[in-house]
Amino acid sequence: MTNDKPNLTDSHFAELMDNQFGDLLKPKKFYPTISVEYSPSREEWVEIAEAIWVGALEGGSNHWIAYIHTGGHDLKTGSDVVDSNFEIVIHEDDGFIPDGSFDDEETETHRVKAFDVIVDGINLLDPERQRLALTVDELGQLDANDYDLIIQLGVFGKEVYC
Repeated sequence: MTNDKPNLTDSHFAELMDNQFGDLLKPKKFYPTISVEYSPSREEWVEIAEAIWVGALEGGSNHWIAYIHTGGHDLKTGSDVVDSNFEIVIHEDDGFIPDGSFDDEETETHRVKAFDVIVDGINLLDPERQRLALTVDELGQLDANDYDLIIQLGVFGKEVYC
């Protein structure tokens, strides 16, 4: 008497099963994520800080910043920002009056350090913008909106004004 049932070790049957379920049985491939740490030099930080503050002050953040008290320091001079990391007081546009005066009672203020705002903002950027912001040769690839986003992330920890 013969056994008419297919043999599981039969090479044709095993081949048939492998074609149908082979991909499901193969181990999944996961590709690793690599994080790169980068430490800009002082000179690079000077260029980065200057580009971001100039871009933000000359157009990027004008829609929400009424004015900034700098205590006599210059935000548009990167060496001053990096070397001093001075305190600034940012006044939001809520209290800005069109005749040029300010109503301090209605204006919300934020006390932050000028260089810390840049570093904190860059750390919260998406990886592509972060790469552009930290590569001095690529700074021209960022625009006023990117500079504004960096300032907002550094001040608020998130984008508040779109």
